[in-house]
Amino acid sequence: MTDMYNKQQDIGKKYVGVGVDNFRDLGGIELTCGRTIRSDMILRSGELWNLSAENKEALDKLKIDFIFDLRSPDEVEYKPDYVPSGTEYRNVPAVRTRKKMAVKPDSVVKMIPVWLPSSVSRGAFRAKFKNLYRKFPFKKILFHCTAGKDRTGVASMLILMALGADMDTVKQDYMLSNLYRVESGARFLEQFKGYKHYGKYGKILPMTNNVEMCYFNASYNKIIRKYGTVKNFLLKQYGIDEARISKWLQEYTE
Repeated sequence: MTDMYNKQQDIGKKYVGVGVDNFRDLGGIELTCGRTIRSDMILRSGELWNLSAENKEALDKLKIDFIFDLRSPDEVEYKPDYVPSGTEYRNVPAVRTRKKMAVKPDSVVKMIPVWLPSSVSRGAFRAKFKNLYRKFPFKKILFHCTAGKDRTGVASMLILMALGADMDTVKQDYMLSNLYRVESGARFLEQFKGYKHYGKYGKILPMTNNVEMCYFNASYNKIIRKYGTVKNFLLKQYGIDEARISKWLQEYTE
């Protein structure tokens, strides 16, 4: 995973000034068909909220065509994205969460994720994406959630597998959030140290702050049990067929 991290860091040097947590480029990832994802085309990150003037200017310079925000409407209302001029913004909530998220460790523990869209939000999520896929590909895109690790991690998993990345590469991309979020993760844990039950939850909290392979496996296995393959899942849920994936490959790989 370190080799992939170093490679992605080299590709992502142009994004240093953006100042967004877990901001990275899927560019440079090699696919089983022999093609490679183009740099500066498919970006992923954490929330685009509370950016400095310098960060906004750096984001403006990227000339992103579409931002897909996977957060819930409550999260978006509480911490709205900065959207550069000329960029089209779409809120496509993956799951429903509370506006301020969890603050106390007792609540955080209950939110340890095993991600797939809930029955409450799946219909709206699927309908929005079906509409989007009719217009896909979109040129340069950025998709994100709050920390850019759980919902964004699974979205990235689906994109990479649709394009033809091997399983080891997909897993490495998922786990890279732990390396990209070292500083922000430390700040997250620090806020709980004064809490009276920190001793009780101190070993559990990192599970909410990091990604774990068991989370990836839970999401992937849920898809495979019901649909057999990721491509069949994409076809049944979102109407993405081989012809459409071929267009993605033409647009996003070289």
